[in-house]
Amino acid sequence: MGKTCPECGETRPAEGFGRNRAQPDGLSFYCLACNRARNRRWYRDARRRQGHEVRDHSWVPEGFRWCPSCRQAVAHEDYVRSGRTGSGFGSQCKACKRAGDMDRYYARRYGLDRAGIDDLRARQSDRCALCGDPRPGHIDHDHETALTRALLCERCNLGLGLFRDDPSLLRAAADYIELHRARAVKARGDLTAAERTMRRLLGGGGPTMPGV
Repeated sequence: MGKTCPECGETRPAEGFGRNRAQPDGLSFYCLACNRARNRRWYRDARRRQGHEVRDHSWVPEGFRWCPSCRQAVAHEDYVRSGRTGSGFGSQCKACKRAGDMDRYYARRYGLDRAGIDDLRARQSDRCALCGDPRPGHIDHDHETALTRALLCERCNLGLGLFRDDPSLLRAAADYIELHRARAVKARGDLTAAERTMRRLLGGGGPTMPGV
């Protein structure tokens, strides 16, 4: 035997109503769908009376959820899950949670907020402070004082770490590279001189000997 909901006028089976022991039939006065709609209206009205912003999410398509941080409808698979809520979802999408986690990490590790990082990026014209590559993504800091120095690209940041942040090692590496580069240039110059001599001996402009 069904029951008619006074809100929508639909006659539904008992499974379409909630439980209410105060009612003679043990079922709620309104069907489940209407009861949810009435509860949502009551909640929105109460929020408005308290001066809070009330958003209408009825337009959000099936399989999506509204993220209050980025103010967008986000697919369920891109939304944070939580076993502590009735819906099974957290309070924001995965992208916003990652961004928030990074903000908290930078604040805890470097004492920088998003505005501070944006200021660093602007002062460096959004380029690595060492090599000039665009969009550096690593905050470099002094490992002894923990003071922030600049934004670096991944390679430069890794390079400083591999050289243990030691200026003497970095200078030695630079001297090493310059020494061997100078030797290579000199060797190439000697080879070029030998080629010119060989061409002159062969009558000028002729083909060089194989391997020379």
